[in-house]
Amino acid sequence: MREKTAAEVYDEMIAEGMYRQADIDLDFIKKMYTLAVKNEEYLQFLLKQKMINWGVIYTLYYDTLRELCEALIMFDGKKISNHQGCFAYICIKFTNLDLDWNFFEKIRTTRNRNKYEGSEVAQQDWKGIAAQIKLYTSTIRRTIEAKLR
Repeated sequence: MREKTAAEVYDEMIAEGMYRQADIDLDFIKKMYTLAVKNEEYLQFLLKQKMINWGVIYTLYYDTLRELCEALIMFDGKKISNHQGCFAYICIKFTNLDLDWNFFEKIRTTRNRNKYEGSEVAQQDWKGIAAQIKLYTSTIRRTIEAKLR
């Protein structure tokens, strides 16, 4: 099966009415942002431990990135609960951030296999995405910070 592009997913989500209108609630966006930052700080603590559950690290970083993406989408007065649609929106509407759709699909499918199929996430899985997911998290966090100013 051919993988869909960000534009194809975005268009499907538009057609299905998945991007819902939302108030631009700066207080709520700030709360989402603060929770994501706290999660990222906790992740740094977890990564320094002797015994590490790589599935937990992978999933928590994924969720932190997704929550930041959802907060960024809210600045456009939109919301979506579908993860693939969330990432497609970010790639289509925030092209200036130069984010890779294939990376989002890679982490989303790995997370889904872990969550829904019981597939284990190994240390090498984490190491394969660590630098890029940290960069994306930082990039989106800085974008949100700039919009909140």
